[in-house]
Order: sequence, then C-alpha cells, then structure tokens
Amino acid sequence: MNDAATEATTPESGPDINPEMAIGRALHFASYIFAMLGGLIMTALTVMTVVSVIGRWLFSAPIFGDFELVEIGTAVSVFLFLPYCHMNRGNVIVDLFLAWTSKTVQTLFDILGSIALSIIAGLLAWRMTIGGFDMFEYNETTYILALPVWGAFPFAVASLVLLALCSAYTAVHDGLRILR
Repeated sequence: MNDAATEATTPESGPDINPEMAIGRALHFASYIFAMLGGLIMTALTVMTVVSVIGRWLFSAPIFGDFELVEIGTAVSVFLFLPYCHMNRGNVIVDLFLAWTSKTVQTLFDILGSIALSIIAGLLAWRMTIGGFDMFEYNETTYILALPVWGAFPFAVASLVLLALCSAYTAVHDGLRILR
C-alpha cells in the first residue's frame, strides 16, 4: 500500500492528517539528515587520507594524527548511518528459516527484530551516555592529537536514540499493517 496514496486532500476537509505518517516522515527525514552528515564526514576523511598519503609519498609529510581522525570519524559516521539503514530496511536479513513462511509470519519476525533493536539501541544509548560523561570527567584524550574522546559520544548517543525511535516506529508500523 502506497503511503502517499493514503494521504488524501479534499477541499472540504483539508489535508487528512495521519499521525503515523507524520511521525514516519519526521523519523525518515531525521535519519536522512544523520546519514548525510555521516556521508560528509566520510567524504572529508577520504579527502584527508588521500592528501596525507600523497603528502607522505611526495614530501614525506603526512597529515599529523590522520589515523586518529579516521578512527573517530569512521566511528561517528557508522553510528550516523544506522537509523537511515533501518528506516529503509537496509539491515542484513537471513531468511533461511522464514523464506517458506507466509508474509504475515515474516512480518511478525520483523516486528520482533525491530522491538529487540529498539531495546538494544536504547540500552546502548544509556550506557554510551554514562561512558561519555566518564570520558569527559577523566579528560580522556587521543594519544597523538590530544583530542577529547568524549566529543564523539554525543553523535553516537543521538544516533542510537534515533535508531531506537526508528525501530519502535517500524515495529508499530508493521503491526498496524498486519491488522489492516
């Protein structure tokens, strides 16, 4: 069923506001923005790596601490990509045991997976928040550039919270789809 087709506009009533669709659009938009930010970070890291390799090759002058920046940037990017991946059903699915079952049974397992992912993402967000505060409190820094390690934690926590919300939304959305 096409979600866009279900949102009808009539002259008498105005737009038909479907809260489920509004929440879905907001979550999809937020996850898209997170993924774009992750893509920009990865692009910057790629350019920096190329410049560092060329600088090392031609002038024996790499970018100082480039591998630390790649470590942190890659970790942040991966977290930023997770909500968008889930909203677009991009997670790896092994359907070896469910391929022969009905679509309803497959959807039920998708719902269970989304619920589990939502719980896990929420728990990870909670623990990453505590870990980030510890890193801040103890002033943990990287070895070469002395960058504060806690700086990556807000991105990870925000991404995990958004992932938990996206997973909860897809579970509810799939559940409603079964009931219709």
